[in-house]
Amino acid sequence: MVTPNYRGHWWLPGLPSDVAPGQLVVDESGRCTLELVGSLDLRSAAALEHADDPDAKAVRQERVRTIHGLVRGRPVTLLNCFATNMDGFSHHDRSRLDISVQEALMGAHVEHDESAFRSALVEIENLTAWLGFDDQVRRDGDAEAHTAELQRLDDLTAEIDGWTITARRTPQPFQSKALHGRATVSSFIAAHLVIHAPDPRPARDYHSIVLELMDLLTLAAGRPCGQISLTLIHKDDQVTADRDGSSLTFETRVQSLGGRIHTAEPDKAAPDDWDFRFRQPDLPFEHIVPAWLRLRRRAADACNVFFGLGYARPAYTEARLLLVAVVAEALGLGATGQKATYRARIRALASMPDSEAVALIMRDVDKWVCELTRARNTLAHTGNDDSERDIFELEWLTSSLLTLVLMAQVGMAPEVQRRAASTVLKLPWS
Repeated sequence: MVTPNYRGHWWLPGLPSDVAPGQLVVDESGRCTLELVGSLDLRSAAALEHADDPDAKAVRQERVRTIHGLVRGRPVTLLNCFATNMDGFSHHDRSRLDISVQEALMGAHVEHDESAFRSALVEIENLTAWLGFDDQVRRDGDAEAHTAELQRLDDLTAEIDGWTITARRTPQPFQSKALHGRATVSSFIAAHLVIHAPDPRPARDYHSIVLELMDLLTLAAGRPCGQISLTLIHKDDQVTADRDGSSLTFETRVQSLGGRIHTAEPDKAAPDDWDFRFRQPDLPFEHIVPAWLRLRRRAADACNVFFGLGYARPAYTEARLLLVAVVAEALGLGATGQKATYRARIRALASMPDSEAVALIMRDVDKWVCELTRARNTLAHTGNDDSERDIFELEWLTSSLLTLVLMAQVGMAPEVQRRAASTVLKLPWS
């Protein structure tokens, strides 16, 4: 894969006369580094940013919130930047400065946390398969002729707190290609989400809701589902003159680049239908999306840990088991209250999903309660578990139960829970 470089000139807001040439380098994981020939006065910019806060530590560091640039006439904004590699001891005697960039916005100049974007377009791994595309594809044929047809389906829309999330499945025209040994005719269906805010919002607000939707797909697919692309739509359109003197108006589209918690692999095969815990046809889109977002926000700390295990899975089973035990306690807390014991919390947790589904993944709930409580206590205090219990199996059972709990809380029917429990959630050797 070729690493894209964006060569241009860069400066700090508030210091427009201090311009340095350099290139923005984006690696395969999306992480961005600005490599400058020369330097920028980051300390002075930090002092300007924190002029009203005399105790701010950022003033004493080579760290700034925003850098602006121009790449082939295209405006670029770099957010949350800090110096990494440099030569020289001050801004004036440096010939090189490398700056780590949390996010690069390609297509607009904005300020830090500026409410500049009215909507966003996002592609997420396994979205197309989760939405389902069987109704879009029709095939027919006999010995003489074969036909295939792709149909456009209506958009699916959900609303929550003034936000609108729309799923679009767009079939592409058929194309033919002649090779040395054969000719091919092909097409594909591309799905993406349109996220529209009730009023212009900063980029970080869109990142938050995209992460929540990634978690929904990760829960459904049973594997990490990362962001493939994110395009932000600026609140201000672009207006240009047409040949006849009239005005043309275009959306201002801003590409968001940056390191993610999981690097997407869009060309990797999606799970088969039966490998999903659930799919969108199992519950209407207008119900599942707002129900999930409310649940995800209500149990934010527990979900952050649980899905973090999927995006960056710890190598040691002991670490995974302790983390899922903590998630179980946090989710069970909502059902029992602050004063309940750990045993009471996780016992309440096991009563949330469909009882038949729970029975399909674990034969003895009381035994699981005792074993998880013991493992949690020993791992938390000593870092080791010396019981004869298979801790890999205990971690699997607990993770499967947590999945059923989240499915039940979002409104999945008992038969959907049972289907998942009898296939992808049960122990492989059971």
